[in-house]
Amino acid sequence: MSSKELSPATCFNFSFFKDFMKELRRVDDNVINRLNSNGTHAEGVCSDFFKQMTEAYAKRDEAINYCLKLMDEDLDKKNRKLQEDPDDFEVKNSIFTQESVRQSISNERYVEEIIRDRTLQVFKNKCRAFDTTSLEK
Repeated sequence: MSSKELSPATCFNFSFFKDFMKELRRVDDNVINRLNSNGTHAEGVCSDFFKQMTEAYAKRDEAINYCLKLMDEDLDKKNRKLQEDPDDFEVKNSIFTQESVRQSISNERYVEEIIRDRTLQVFKNKCRAFDTTSLEK
């Protein structure tokens, strides 16, 4: 699915994180083309695509949760350091920057909801008999 590995460096650089997520979202980007190209929408085609969606969603959830946890831990350390020296402007700036990145990563949850809803709608239209309740929130 993704040739890139998730690392702390990916989390702390939002451009890297977006690229990582974009790669993991390819399965959603291709849903219409892939399901239309198979014509009959046999149970096997729907089942294979559903499996890919499930795996992609799990990896994306893991990535978001991992990065948020990592950033929260690092922000806690920096805030403790700032308590020791409230005049450390380098740490203050670092906290401000990192909080902005953390908020952007957190917002990816809303992006995920939109993408999943759109993908599931297309999937349900093409694979009507397939049960998607395990992916619905």
